Amino acid sequence: MISVTQVLAPYADFSSIPPGVLEHAADRGTRVHSACSAHAQGLFVIGPEPDAEPYFRSFCQWFDYAVAEVVAAETELVHPLGFVGHPDLIVKIKGDSHPSVVDLKTPRAASKLWRAQLAAYVNCAQKNDIPAKRAMTLRLKPDGTFPIINEYNPAAEDWAGFLNAFYSYQYFIKGR
Repeated sequence: MISVTQVLAPYADFSSIPPGVLEHAADRGTRVHSACSAHAQGLFVIGPEPDAEPYFRSFCQWFDYAVAEVVAAETELVHPLGFVGHPDLIVKIKGDSHPSVVDLKTPRAASKLWRAQLAAYVNCAQKNDIPAKRAMTLRLKPDGTFPIINEYNPAAEDWAGFLNAFYSYQYFIKGR
């Protein structure tokens, strides 16, 4: 089954980033996500490595301040249309009555693809009986300070953008 990330991958352009830099960033991102997921689940976190540690501290500042309850962490959600989403976190923010989808990011600049990604994750959550209403990215900072929060109200056009990418993938790539 195809993932949300795979559906959107053809629209992500990393051609201006040297391959070694991109590979290191992807590896670091994986380690940061792993440490953050463990912390969110109340597990003891050893490390992380020095290059990932400030991003982890950035996450912990937000998480320990804002989160009332973890609904899901790194959980695979199957959508009835035939794709899967892997939201980093679904949490209840202090003071909110509905869960929020939270995606962790380490890039410094926001991407329009994130809107479609989050719309797909919110829809996946709802189709799996998780009444998510809000969606946000946390751009974790390399200096360990409080992350940048980009909140998105998943609009119909964001969901439509994802669906168009999904159906295009089905037609052009999977249907080869």
